[in-house]
Amino acid sequence: MMPRSSACSFAAILFVASLQAAGTSFRLTDHWLQLPQGMQWGDVSAVAVDSHGAIYAFQRAEPPIVVFDARGKFLRSFGNGMFVSPHGLRIDREGFLWATDRGGHQIFKFTTDGKLLMTLGKKGVAGGNEARDAFNGPADVVVAANGDVFVADGESTNTRVVKLSKDGVFIKAWGTKGTEPGQFQVPHNIVMDSRGRLYVADRTNKRVQIFDQDGKFLDQLVNVGAPYGMTMGSDDVLYVVDGAGAETDGKLTIVSTKNGSLVGNIEGLNNPHWLAIDKDGAILVAEVRGRTVKRSTQ
Repeated sequence: MMPRSSACSFAAILFVASLQAAGTSFRLTDHWLQLPQGMQWGDVSAVAVDSHGAIYAFQRAEPPIVVFDARGKFLRSFGNGMFVSPHGLRIDREGFLWATDRGGHQIFKFTTDGKLLMTLGKKGVAGGNEARDAFNGPADVVVAANGDVFVADGESTNTRVVKLSKDGVFIKAWGTKGTEPGQFQVPHNIVMDSRGRLYVADRTNKRVQIFDQDGKFLDQLVNVGAPYGMTMGSDDVLYVVDGAGAETDGKLTIVSTKNGSLVGNIEGLNNPHWLAIDKDGAILVAEVRGRTVKRSTQ
């Protein structure tokens, strides 16, 4: 196994954290996303980037989904009144936006301009590990090339991955509570590599488990701390944030999935919860307690 309107001011404040990767030093900047006058950040749980470079921040406040251009200029917002507790945000390869509501036990599929296309789960109705049409704290979603949808259903009491068809029809699920391969304790994030393998952030067990799309356990990474958020970068490089601990104990770890080797890391983050890579290759980090999205700069 591998080791495993008028915009508010956005003067850049350099965050005291650095990344050493491939001999290059990076810094994270704050206050670069320009909220409209009168709007304030809530807890920021997730961030995503579309193929045009637009940035989508998911916050536990109204409006929950806030969209910016690649330079941080506010474009639009949507989703008011829909979410109980915003959690995860992803954009699939066809450009659709998927948002998870851990408190409402639902998953929503949108166009990037905010048109609702599909709702999975029933608002306020929690389903157990055996449920076929309900979730309990769905945390994250990834969509395969054929349209199959995989859900990390584990922000509450469930400990499973759910596989659905592109139309949202239940296919199968796997996972029980525990520490053995294929078992979970808070499956919190899910991403896919270029080979179609699934990487599941098994947060409390402090590992990332790797599966095929039928749920067969393949391997695991155990050198990433307690994985809160993940994103898969180019050349199958995995970015993982550990949001546990005190205010500045959070960290980001970058790992090659080809051999499990450590590529780089950032320390001193404030409850990092989610990650994305922008069109220029910069790392975006959503911080819950920090109420911000930080961006790496050289």
